[in-house]
Amino acid sequence: MTLPSALPPNVRPVDLLHIRTAEPHLPLVVMTVLTQLSVGAFATIWLLQLLGVSTGLGVGALTSLVVGATALAASTLHLGRPVYAYRALKMWRRSWLSREVLLFTAFAVVACAYAAALWLRLPFSTAVGAVTVALGAGGLTASGCIYRVPSRPAWNTPLTIVQFNLTAATLGTLFAAALRTGPPEWLAIAAATLGGAELVVLALRFFRMSASDTVELQASARLLASTLSRWFVLRGALLVIGAIAIPLVTRQPVALVIACAVALVGELLGRYLFFVSAVPTHMTAPYIGSEAA
Repeated sequence: MTLPSALPPNVRPVDLLHIRTAEPHLPLVVMTVLTQLSVGAFATIWLLQLLGVSTGLGVGALTSLVVGATALAASTLHLGRPVYAYRALKMWRRSWLSREVLLFTAFAVVACAYAAALWLRLPFSTAVGAVTVALGAGGLTASGCIYRVPSRPAWNTPLTIVQFNLTAATLGTLFAAALRTGPPEWLAIAAATLGGAELVVLALRFFRMSASDTVELQASARLLASTLSRWFVLRGALLVIGAIAIPLVTRQPVALVIACAVALVGELLGRYLFFVSAVPTHMTAPYIGSEAA
């Protein structure tokens, strides 16, 4: 399909002027955020173990395992026929989706062994923890690469992978703090630092889209600044309150639980916005000049 040669200089694709939100994919919202929380929590527990902390690691690992299992169960709700989910493994050599499934399946298996090793205080638990964290990090990276597709310019950036890993680190640290796994002072400072980094990435993504010459990126920014503006502002506020303000102000057990819950809601909202604000590539976009933006 080609456009007529004699078009006025200010021609614009109609559906990019009257943009609508995309599908929210709620099972994927829950799956990606909870999976990242689980991986981040296991990474935090392993780092605390390396630093000599021993109190509460087993309980933290078992709780993180439950969260990871819940996330993997939620992922099947996105499939038309969940019974055939195993077929996703067949394309692991060239499909990031297959790699994600393979890595997270391996992560779940090894995480079970790590949780058991911590609970039983086995001497090789540190080594099992290293494998658990490596598989989890690989799964997060594969998950981010799935969304780096040209058809969704808002996702097709290295910031997607950075954001997924920062979500894991922030929520994992707050989750460990809420469970009283490790010194709350250390975990509070770490959570505030990671939350600040995540806030910077959030701003960079928005300004990147706003300043772009790509009509789809500008349309995504327009959605966040208009139709979704209240949710976008709330997402940032929840991140600031849950991951930065509360941990820095108080380290009381109840406050840290509230901080983790607030940050989790913020991340779920952020992932919802990630999906609904992505404007797909328009078939006429290559033929539209910069005046169309």
